[in-house]
Amino acid sequence: MQNSSPRHKVDEDSNANRSSVSEFGDDSFSVGSWEQKEVTSRDGHVKIQIQVFLASIDQRNEQAAGESACTALVAVIADWLQNNHDLMPIKSQFDSLIRQGSLEWRNLCENEIYRERFPDKHFDLETVLEAKTRALCVVPGKSFIGFFHPEGMEGKNFDFLHGAMSFDNIWDEISRSESSGSGGESQVFIVSWNDHFFVLKVEADAYYIIDTLGERLYEGCNQAYILKFDRDTTIYRLPDTTQSSEETPGGDKQTVAAVESNNSNTQQQVESMEGLKEGTPVTGPEDPITIEEEEVVCRGKESCKEYIKSFLAAIPMRELQDDIMKGLITSTPLHHRLQIEFHFTQLEQQTTITRATEEALWPVSMPQAVDATINEVST
Repeated sequence: MQNSSPRHKVDEDSNANRSSVSEFGDDSFSVGSWEQKEVTSRDGHVKIQIQVFLASIDQRNEQAAGESACTALVAVIADWLQNNHDLMPIKSQFDSLIRQGSLEWRNLCENEIYRERFPDKHFDLETVLEAKTRALCVVPGKSFIGFFHPEGMEGKNFDFLHGAMSFDNIWDEISRSESSGSGGESQVFIVSWNDHFFVLKVEADAYYIIDTLGERLYEGCNQAYILKFDRDTTIYRLPDTTQSSEETPGGDKQTVAAVESNNSNTQQQVESMEGLKEGTPVTGPEDPITIEEEEVVCRGKESCKEYIKSFLAAIPMRELQDDIMKGLITSTPLHHRLQIEFHFTQLEQQTTITRATEEALWPVSMPQAVDATINEVST
């Protein structure tokens, strides 16, 4: 079913919308739709109920041929979002952006200088922006570099974390800046974490994560996706049982047992029985079933923060902790394994904003905090 929401209409102003119908190539014109889905984390500890918008392809599809194109892709997508503040791409546009970004990446791969600097063809963001892939720039004073702080990790190996911004600190700043107002326009960040890039769009009533690699959503997914974190998003902690990483349509998920203060035991029993799989033996009164309930971790748009921590960062952090406990030395420096970057983007013509206006919008200490973190990393 197609979504008639104005957020997914095609903008008729060609100056504001770079992705016109003519750019869709031979694909059938498709609007697409938001779907309520349930996704379980790879470690099986939590699950999320969220609205998901899927492209037809992702960067690894043969139509895109963008195996390591994530940096060029986020630049192309961020540029589109900056030119279309009140819109999100429809399905055909999303597909087109994936092909465009992958093409830009292949063009960069033809540059001998870039190939020498990046033999794996995984270009950094600075290189992509310098190549003028799009008229996009990063504003350092509104960007953040910080680190995840693994629990129980202390000692000289982690001295660089002292005084550095944590992921929680960064999220507080992003949330606070959105709450204080940004002229009614959305904020678009390019996020770098664990050798991958994705886009974070910040609005008053929702956060959006846009990722061009389907496998990041769940194992076996081959479609790029947009996640919408709004008031209806919920993350649950699952009972301590073996879980597999999978996603199911919203209408085919297990019932979450919710205990209302005025509900009777009968209502609780009905909800518990709905959660049982078909074919489960029915026991008698002498052999009662105890079903551990799923715990609500968080609700609302701030679930985006918990998603990044529990879905994207949980396993890499646990692997790092295991390596440290075993005394293993890795080829990747510790700060690289913990570092996360939020690059605030603007169109180049928007950079004429005065320093006085910047200081009115952002605390003077923020750029200093970012610089201090960079110095810690470089030493």
